[in-house]
Amino acid sequence: MAKAIGKGSISKATVKARAKSPVAPARKASGQKKAASNTRIFNARPDTLDFRDKMYTPTLIEVPTVVPVEDFLKHKIPVLDQGQEGACTGFGLATVANYLLARRVCVPDRNCVSPRMFYELARRYDEWPGEAYSGSSARGAMKGWNKHGVCAESDWAYKVVAAKNDGFNQKRMSEAKRRPLGAYFRVNHLDLIAMHAAIAEVGVLYATANVHEGWQNVGPDGKIKLSDKALGGHAFAIVAYDAQGFWIQNSWGKEWGRKGLAQISYDDWLKNGTDVWVARLGVPVVLSNPVSFATAHAAASGQSAAYSYAELRPHLVSIGNEGLLKPGGDYGTTERELATIFEQDIPQFLKANKRKSLLLFAHGGLVGEAAAVQRVAEYRRALMEAGVFPLALMWHTDYWSTVTNVLQDAVRRRRPEGLLDRAKDFMLDRLDDALEPLARALSGKMAWSEMKENALAASSGQGAVRLVLDHLLKLKETFPDLELHLVSHSAGSIILAPLVQLWTTAGSIARGPMQGRVGAGLPLATCTMWAPACTVKLFDDSYRPAIESRAIANFSLFCLNDKAEQKDDCANIYNKSLLYLVSNAFEDSARIPGFREGVPILGMEKTIRADEGLKTLFATSNAQLVVAPNNDGPESMAASTARKHGDFDDDAATVRSTFMRILASAQSGAAPQAIKEDAISFAASATHLSSIRLAIDEQTRRSHP
Repeated sequence: MAKAIGKGSISKATVKARAKSPVAPARKASGQKKAASNTRIFNARPDTLDFRDKMYTPTLIEVPTVVPVEDFLKHKIPVLDQGQEGACTGFGLATVANYLLARRVCVPDRNCVSPRMFYELARRYDEWPGEAYSGSSARGAMKGWNKHGVCAESDWAYKVVAAKNDGFNQKRMSEAKRRPLGAYFRVNHLDLIAMHAAIAEVGVLYATANVHEGWQNVGPDGKIKLSDKALGGHAFAIVAYDAQGFWIQNSWGKEWGRKGLAQISYDDWLKNGTDVWVARLGVPVVLSNPVSFATAHAAASGQSAAYSYAELRPHLVSIGNEGLLKPGGDYGTTERELATIFEQDIPQFLKANKRKSLLLFAHGGLVGEAAAVQRVAEYRRALMEAGVFPLALMWHTDYWSTVTNVLQDAVRRRRPEGLLDRAKDFMLDRLDDALEPLARALSGKMAWSEMKENALAASSGQGAVRLVLDHLLKLKETFPDLELHLVSHSAGSIILAPLVQLWTTAGSIARGPMQGRVGAGLPLATCTMWAPACTVKLFDDSYRPAIESRAIANFSLFCLNDKAEQKDDCANIYNKSLLYLVSNAFEDSARIPGFREGVPILGMEKTIRADEGLKTLFATSNAQLVVAPNNDGPESMAASTARKHGDFDDDAATVRSTFMRILASAQSGAAPQAIKEDAISFAASATHLSSIRLAIDEQTRRSHP
């Protein structure tokens, strides 16, 4: 909970940062001060259309005919100055936050918030890729505050020495949780009634507008004269209104306008206003139980996920297109933030634990961002309590949506209008044979190939996995006894293949995706695959040499038995598992019924049983095959109750077995340490909840005549 702060004057540290003295009444001098046009950057971008925006609806609260600007001045909210950087979205929202925090009835906070954090968040969450540009949108800033909160100016000054600017570090993210955003809504900027009601209800609005030459010539009376000479987009706070227009507080210092304030006429606003948001503060919440972080991030928790961000951030590496780091979004990762994870977060954990273990996890290709983060939240408690630091490669595949769309399109091309004819039920066992070539042609193979290319590209050049590897090598130098463990699900085995080669191979790499590169020749303590979607060829090139040379000390592969694989389905359309679909339709050569089988996929039991080399490999002491579902007890390192391809990552038996393998390795041959059943719990994912909702909808929908 935030520390109680008195209602007196603004702290000296805050004033030194960027805040100016509060606004005084209008000066008597009649001269105007013109701001040179080349000293201001106007690059606030209008929000793009997003139907997910929640709109503010006026209530029956009494709306005064006037909300005097003098009422706002009584609160002595500092006038900020953004200088010459186009950071108005950060400064405008900081003014709003400063007002809301200072006016909070319970535990008011008169420390200024960080405009820099708001601006960096705005660029992370707006609609445009990357962060290598100036300017941002109001929605991006609001989303950033909603997701992360905001720290104080003293924790992240607007101007900071480059060497000390380590971005969203743990201290800043933890401090930001003290100032969360609560409910927030878009206000129709053309609806003056709604805007007046919102100001009357909350006291301040966050706004953007296209500004013009009149903003450069505001006199001491604060009146902005309408001009046709446009300058660009700008963000600010609306703080009052009267019959003539809205009063705003700007971020151009107290020398502008009426000591930092000005009035925009209703005509001007209706012509040039672009976006308006209204918000209330949230409640600072302390989560002590690690399970709570997973619960807060679960799909059913709504916006409560914000409470878990600071705790989960050090455990995630976000990967985007072409295998590069993805800086935007909830858990975006920049090179600077990746360095913080490896130079601060992980070393701090390792120094505090006798065991030096790091788990690198790569989720499956069907998983979206929300589910991937939720898994990390659910694994985190058991691993960290046992002295293992989990780090997940979150590579934003969500291939499930693509597969579903492809299969639906394929069925549409083979079905008649109306209901399916029951007379053809005897042919349904051939549906998959018909779907496979259609799905392959309808971009199925292309999308799968693109996903694989992105996965392998992550280990090349400035790829995210390559950067992770470089940091891992440095970490190994600092902690020579560091044990590295790998766990992958489905297509995660593809993204980790190059890393295995580069980490374990001593000298030049003879074949595979990293052929010709030089490996580090370092050991892997364990490598566990859950239903791997990689081909046998990729496995033979990348993993098998390390297993046979025992550079991978302990290898295990979990897969479904073939009966379960054939009982699985994809989107309730294709009547076998994803691995069957990939093998038969999406890999380099397609299956032709009765003539040619599909490409051998490692995670299929039938592939392993038919491959003499694989059977020999799993007969060795450092490689184990686990076939699911089985009846092994909770003390077994081979227990798994998974019945579908997507089950492994949230099957408690599978996860416990895998963690026990990691801990047994870390104990140098000691008896496996059991994982308590209550140490791992899984909440319903967004995908699962959606499937339940859609199934209910489908079963209860009435057909119309």
